[in-house]
Amino acid sequence: MQTPQASQPQVIDIEQSITLLSAAALLSACSADGERSAFVSAFTEGRAAPTRRILAGTEAAGSGGPVPTPTELMDWAERAYPQYFPSAQPNVVESPYVYRHYSQSGNYVGVAGADVYVLGPVSGGALLRVGSLADFAPQVLATRYAFSDQAAARFLQHAQLSSTLVEIADVRTRGYELWLDEQMGLPLGETAWDWMAGQGYATVDAHAYYDAGAPTVDYFLAHQLVASPDAVRKRAALALSEYFVVSVLVMVPWTNMALAHYWDVLNSHAFGNFRDLLEAVTLNPAMGAWLNTRGNLKEDPRTGREPDENYAREVMQLFTIGLVRLNPDGSPIRDGAGQAVSTFAQTDVSQLARVFTGYDFWDDGRTFIAPASNNERPYPEYTRRPMVFDASKHSQMPVTFLGTTIPASTDGAVALKKALDTLFNHPNVGPFFGRQMIQRLVTSNPSPAYVARVAARFNDNGAGVRGDLKAVWMAILLDEEACGNASLTSVTHGKVREPILRVYQWARTFAATSLSGRWTWDIYSADPNTGFGQRLLWSPSVFNFFRPGYIPPGTSMAEAGATAPEFQIVNESSVSQWVNYIQNLAYNATIEQPFLDISTKYTDVLQLAPQVPALLARLNLILCAGQVSDVTLQRIGTILTLPGVPVLDDGSLTDWKRYRVIAAVILLMCCPEYLVQK
Repeated sequence: MQTPQASQPQVIDIEQSITLLSAAALLSACSADGERSAFVSAFTEGRAAPTRRILAGTEAAGSGGPVPTPTELMDWAERAYPQYFPSAQPNVVESPYVYRHYSQSGNYVGVAGADVYVLGPVSGGALLRVGSLADFAPQVLATRYAFSDQAAARFLQHAQLSSTLVEIADVRTRGYELWLDEQMGLPLGETAWDWMAGQGYATVDAHAYYDAGAPTVDYFLAHQLVASPDAVRKRAALALSEYFVVSVLVMVPWTNMALAHYWDVLNSHAFGNFRDLLEAVTLNPAMGAWLNTRGNLKEDPRTGREPDENYAREVMQLFTIGLVRLNPDGSPIRDGAGQAVSTFAQTDVSQLARVFTGYDFWDDGRTFIAPASNNERPYPEYTRRPMVFDASKHSQMPVTFLGTTIPASTDGAVALKKALDTLFNHPNVGPFFGRQMIQRLVTSNPSPAYVARVAARFNDNGAGVRGDLKAVWMAILLDEEACGNASLTSVTHGKVREPILRVYQWARTFAATSLSGRWTWDIYSADPNTGFGQRLLWSPSVFNFFRPGYIPPGTSMAEAGATAPEFQIVNESSVSQWVNYIQNLAYNATIEQPFLDISTKYTDVLQLAPQVPALLARLNLILCAGQVSDVTLQRIGTILTLPGVPVLDDGSLTDWKRYRVIAAVILLMCCPEYLVQK
């Protein structure tokens, strides 16, 4: 996606030197006839290699930080610049040199000690030193370490909802993988269901939460997403909630508690196995009510009744395999006529529907009479119990779908296991699920190669395990397209920040708290015509607020066939409503308002208010990962220092300092370079 280039520490000037790009080519390898390489000969004959310094000023050089090995550097060169170093070549070791030779291009790349050299057409036939291993560390090790605060903030904003100075320092100290591993190992903490019960939202009283509790869904989400320490888990659960979609529109007794437990299910399985998550979602009472598995009855020849097909269709179309067969990179498989090949037919849906019969809510027989309606209602306990199976209501017919047959009269649990195993092991699941999770966390239009790498980790986590979600998140977040510098300037990389992510990012970044402790925060309308277009767990349908394959019509993205799902909720109204919302939120949260339970004092940035450049630099880092251009920052700075604004010092005019911080936050969170996340 096109945004002005972010202000970043200078690393490699690709435009200035092709040689640097090929910096992986150093010491030459032995020739086919076994003679010593030209590169080694150049050294042994005492010819001095000139140095072309293109990496001057890189943060890594001389910093004492991590340094790549020669193998890591040369592997990177092959990936980054295949035009100079085509195909993977083995290392050749002639102590103290390690190098590779590419006969197809005639180039060499190698390392002697800590120095990197190239030789061949790429260097005009001369031996050329292009820098040290440390100089290339920010590029070669970009998926492992943050070599700048901006890189750490960018990573954090993919992995969770905030990038505070403390979090940035933590990532830079530990490195990406260790930090992620530690975060994924944090305990679950208090569940949303238990928190809701503790706040009285599961109580039978005059509030009638059993019938009118939907607004309290926002409350447990705010508590979970803003106050919980396990932010990476919460970000993963949020992404999963947009894939396995359930909404408050399910309209069951105790909808609030049903959605709270559904959220807990996504959290508890976020770093587990996709197969276990699929079964937990299938048997969840909220999903059962949402897609009609609950109360689904076997066929009745006397009346012509057939099993409801809703879940059977959506579990294939939306939750596992999609509508068309996919290559490992997510591209459609096509027949001889060039048409995409379908994954399933209507007969597959009708047959699979038989598996999902005989399920209903858990019931301990206890009920109460709702005072307002005089109707019988269950207590909320059923909302956190898996649906139960009744064999008398289950179809005994044989099931044949996707080439799998489940014999007649198969036990219900056995039939369910075989059906879900069949879906889970379908080759589509890796690229289908992986691409959408990339879209949610990193970029709207991931390259086929990115999808293929993530799908490969879904298929095998490196230890022979399929569906390891922890491995999938790692693959998404540690990919070169997520962490590398090239994607920062790519016009095809990035995503519109979802409105709901902006809201919760603001809250976590500025340590927002609940004045009452009950987090009674009513998020704005999800209607794109009257609000900013999104409200978590309030989707109007199982298709979420936007489709993963949405392409904005009449745009350059449409010409390129590039998907940009979030643009489906972008229009004149939703854009202006976002401006109104963040303006009101950023200001009202600093003063106690009866209509807003959220509070922040902007303590960590308030002290910077007198120094506008420093204030904007800090906000650019923690909100935008340093991706707002100097030109935009200068324009915002001009607005913040318009005539009539008092000169602020460190000891007075506290209100004016607060106003300046609020204005800076609003302006940054409404500018295009923030709204498009790289």
